[in-house]
Amino acid sequence: MTEKRTVFISGTPYTVTISSEQEVLSAAYAAGGAILGLWDKNRSGQSLAPADYVVECAEDADEEFLERVVRRRLHMPWVIAETERLVIREFTAEDAAHMIPEDAGPGDEIFHSREKLTAYIDSQYRFFEYGIWAVVEKESMTVIGKAGLFQPTAEFLNVEIQQTELRQAESSSPQKKEDTPLELGYHIFTPWRRSGYAKEACREILNYGTGRLTDCICAVIEEGNTASIRLAESLGFRLTAQRYSESAGLLYLYEASCS
Repeated sequence: MTEKRTVFISGTPYTVTISSEQEVLSAAYAAGGAILGLWDKNRSGQSLAPADYVVECAEDADEEFLERVVRRRLHMPWVIAETERLVIREFTAEDAAHMIPEDAGPGDEIFHSREKLTAYIDSQYRFFEYGIWAVVEKESMTVIGKAGLFQPTAEFLNVEIQQTELRQAESSSPQKKEDTPLELGYHIFTPWRRSGYAKEACREILNYGTGRLTDCICAVIEEGNTASIRLAESLGFRLTAQRYSESAGLLYLYEASCS
C-alpha cells in the first residue's frame, strides 16, 4: 500500500510518501523526499528502511506528525514556542558559528562545534523529541541563549547520595522510579541578561512540556545561585529536597507539577 500526503509548513507544501513497500520508500528517499513507513504486522521479514518513522495505520499520522517527518528529513528546526520577543526552536548546525565563545560553560562544546551539534540534533531531537533548544530574539533573529529539558544527572538522582527531605514534600506522593522527571535548564548569554528573557523562555518551555513530555519537571540549583532560585520560585516551582554533591556542594531540588 502506498499513498502520498501533503503537509503545509509556513505556507509551503511538502509531500510525504507513506508506504509499506521498501522499494517505494527507498526511491522517494533517494529523490530527497520525506517518507513514512507503513508497518504490516501480518508480513514477516518486512523492511521499511530507510524510513526513520513507522506507523501501523496511515490514519495515525496527523498533520503535526507529518510536519515532524518533513522537518526531520529536511533538517528544518521544530519551533517549540513563540513569545512577543522570542522564538524557541531546535538548534541547527549553522547555529554553531554564532555561539559566543566567552559564554561557553561545561558541556557547551557541543553547541560550539558544527560537527558535534549536528550529531546532537540527529540523535537527541530525532529519538527523544526534546532537548536543549535555541532561544532566538525575534527582532534581530539572534541566538541569545539556550534553554530546554533534559534527563537529570545520575549523581543527583542516586538514592545513595545523602539527602534531607524538607517539610514541603511530606504530603506529596512518593515518586515512582519509572516516573523520572525531566530537568529544566537555561543559559542566556551575557549581553542579553537582566531583560527577563530567561523567565519568558522557561515559562513557555514549561507550558510545552506539561503533559506532552512528562508529568513532572524539576530544576536542580546550586545553593549559591540565588538568581536561578528566584526564577524557579517565580515560575511556580516548589522546593522539595536538598542533597549534597561532592562535585557541586549543596543542591536544591525544585519541582513544578505538570498534572
